[in-house]
Order: sequence, then structure tokens, then C-alpha cells
Amino acid sequence: MKSFLFTTGDGRGGVILCNIDTLEEAVPYLRNRFTNVVRVEQGLQLWTEEEGFGVFSPRPVEEVLAESSAVT
Repeated sequence: MKSFLFTTGDGRGGVILCNIDTLEEAVPYLRNRFTNVVRVEQGLQLWTEEEGFGVFSPRPVEEVLAESSAVT
């Protein structure tokens, strides 16, 4: 079993645990099961409606916190 994190166009989403093995198989499944899925993640693999399949690098928490405190 694998888990996939998904996001919908209205900012909602969730995590689904299923017997699907690949992100390529999970995307159409999630898009058929839930309305307006725009992003699906599994590990460091990513699919977005705008850019398709790819890989992302998480940003260090310190970097995000420094950026958000600079805006405030």
C-alpha cells in the first residue's frame, strides 16, 4: 500500500492509502474519484495540472520561516 497526498482547486484535499503503486496510476484514479484535483504528491514525486509530472525538492523549514518573518 502507498499513500498519496492530493489537493483540489479549492484548496481542499487529503491523503489516500491505496493499492496503486505509481503516481502515474494514482493521478487519473484521484481525478476520477474527487472533483478538481490539481496536485498529487508521493514521496518526492509530484504531478500538477499546470506542469504535469516531475520531482520537487522540499525547502528547509528555516528558509520558509525566515521568508515569512521578512514579509510580516
